[in-house]
Amino acid sequence: MGKKAKNIVIKQGLDGWVMTYGDMMSLLLTFFVLIVSFSSMQDTKFKQAANSLKDAFGVLARPESVIEFNDPLVPNHNPESREAEILYEVRAIEKMVYESGLEDQVEVEVGHEGVRFRVAAPFLFTSASADLDPGSRLLLDNIGLMLRKFPYKVAVEGHTDNLPIRSSRFPSNWELSSARAVSVARYFQGTGVAPENLGATGYGEFRPIADNETPDGRSRNRRVEILLQIDRGELKSDSRLPLVAPGSGTGADEPQADGNMPVRPIINPVTGRLGPRTGAEIQP
Repeated sequence: MGKKAKNIVIKQGLDGWVMTYGDMMSLLLTFFVLIVSFSSMQDTKFKQAANSLKDAFGVLARPESVIEFNDPLVPNHNPESREAEILYEVRAIEKMVYESGLEDQVEVEVGHEGVRFRVAAPFLFTSASADLDPGSRLLLDNIGLMLRKFPYKVAVEGHTDNLPIRSSRFPSNWELSSARAVSVARYFQGTGVAPENLGATGYGEFRPIADNETPDGRSRNRRVEILLQIDRGELKSDSRLPLVAPGSGTGADEPQADGNMPVRPIINPVTGRLGPRTGAEIQP
């Protein structure tokens, strides 16, 4: 009889426990690599990574804007001061001016003298006239509201260009500028501003702010300026402008106003401020 043949079984692949063991060792290696990387991470880089994650998941207290502004916003102001109240009112008027599309007609300045509103004469009056245009009432009403809240002296100044005017009512630019200043002052009196706080003066063409030799310069010189006269100690030219009403909580402040330079409104990141006026000449 011949010998019986033995069955030989050949296993394919590895045992099941080997795969499990390999996966476990790979996970442990990854874990230890992470431990080492965290232990050597710089604190600054870690904070940057954490802020990036917060921004990505939208959990920032004040999300950054995608619009880049020329001047940063500074979040502190004193809501109890009279200064903050005045500057908030200035900001409200600037906002109204911008929303009404009047930024080419109005300039706002905060300086050592106080708050000055410079308004283009053609916006207030018809040509060679001292009669107020009905379209100017919204602006004057808002300024008058501010003047009623703060009982300071108000100087209304009329100015013209150097082109002569001769009429039976206005023999010269002095009479025209004076009549226009009086018209604005009388309008403020009608809105409730105390008349003892109002003054009206006409300077004619003798206090220009631009070159009278150019049409654009003459256009800028034809104006009425409204100055809320505030003591130097009560309103500083480097004050920051609150965007929220005083006492209503913390709000963002505006960049500093330097000297008598126009104050920049946050609502207009393109032009950066209200005014000065540009464009073709408008006749007085």
